[in-house]
Amino acid sequence: MSAMRKCFSTLICLVLFSLAMIAQIPASGPYLIKAGKFYDAEKNVFLKDQEILVEGNSIKAVGSKLTIPKGTTVINLSNATVTPGLIDLHTHLLMSQRLEDNLAADVLLHSSEYRVLRAAGYAQSYLQSGFTAIRDLGNSGQYLDLEVAAAIRRGFIPGPRMFTSGPILSAMDGQFYQLPLKEQEKITHLEYRVINGVDDAVLAVKEHVNNQVDVIKMVAFGERMGLTLDEMKAIVKTAHEYGKKVTAHATTDNIITQALAAGVDGIEHGYYITDSTLEKMVRQGVYLVPTDVSLQGGIEREEAMHKKDHDTVELKKMLQPLTDRLTKARQKGVTIGAGSDAYFDLRISRGDDAKQTLAAYFEEGMPAADVLKTATWNAALILGRKNDIGVLRPGAKADIVVFNGDLETNFKKVLFDVRLVIKDGKVVHQ
Repeated sequence: MSAMRKCFSTLICLVLFSLAMIAQIPASGPYLIKAGKFYDAEKNVFLKDQEILVEGNSIKAVGSKLTIPKGTTVINLSNATVTPGLIDLHTHLLMSQRLEDNLAADVLLHSSEYRVLRAAGYAQSYLQSGFTAIRDLGNSGQYLDLEVAAAIRRGFIPGPRMFTSGPILSAMDGQFYQLPLKEQEKITHLEYRVINGVDDAVLAVKEHVNNQVDVIKMVAFGERMGLTLDEMKAIVKTAHEYGKKVTAHATTDNIITQALAAGVDGIEHGYYITDSTLEKMVRQGVYLVPTDVSLQGGIEREEAMHKKDHDTVELKKMLQPLTDRLTKARQKGVTIGAGSDAYFDLRISRGDDAKQTLAAYFEEGMPAADVLKTATWNAALILGRKNDIGVLRPGAKADIVVFNGDLETNFKKVLFDVRLVIKDGKVVHQ
């Protein structure tokens, strides 16, 4: 048999296998997944030979040798790892930036319609990579994220469950830089909710609540200016009165300390943070979303930016502070939730770029189970959806990812080899 015929035969076998797998999962009626390897997010352990019974959009039972109701379809995944659907707590679905461009370029060059349609593609990419829920944290115009979330919820476009923040609350500069002075304020207002004093901070939160956001996101400090402590306190107090959490973009220790003094629920990034501040976060029950970059993620960015071969040794040196910070946070007992902050225009898909953050945690010393916990159990806890998503247990949503191979022993390779994604009990990616 010629090499071409062998390739063709292999392709046909793969297609037939995929069609058979789809046919195994019924459009209605219960089905049972037999998992060779199973990640228990609640206990943070990998188990062997577990079974998951799905009825409708939820999980009916989990365990070994379950009683199978009559008419149940059995799906054998003995050579795969089954986990809850992954959750990314820090996305920017409405934004794309070339590394050499100003952050404001996307806002200035593309219409709202263009950004929404592009976001539909990114949403599907997240699903294909195994993310069944995301939290979108701004850079989405004036509530365009809520439009995309509604389209997904109504079934107009495929995508993960989407938790939204609306426009980020910020000082007058937002996060934009190098803008023409005459245009700066006008451009910032296109993308952010600019805060002018305590009373305006209260009003801004009420606007967001009225528009039905899920979380309040604020930039504690932008490019040149930051919110005052009184403004941040007013944001947190008002948000909590309406049952909303507040998470803060904060990168340096002095800004993180100020955000903690305001009473925030979470810190995004937290790149430069001292031991004492980490301890304060633990005392206050504040979570950390470390938007870290893996070595491969760094390579992708370097080659996209400089159009030349990367220096691996230099890259590792650049990424070392992230490792040090994450190690200390884990040692102190800070609750860590996975968040990618993926928004650059790279060669890899948006969903796979987001998964590079999980690869980064693994490179930084986290065992495979602990990495998955940040993107399942911890993430669901931060979203206020404990026992509903991020876990495979009776009563939880049937959001399930099947990986080809053993995710526990070959994490970085198997993480990017998704066989099947199920959301609400239905196959959304094969």
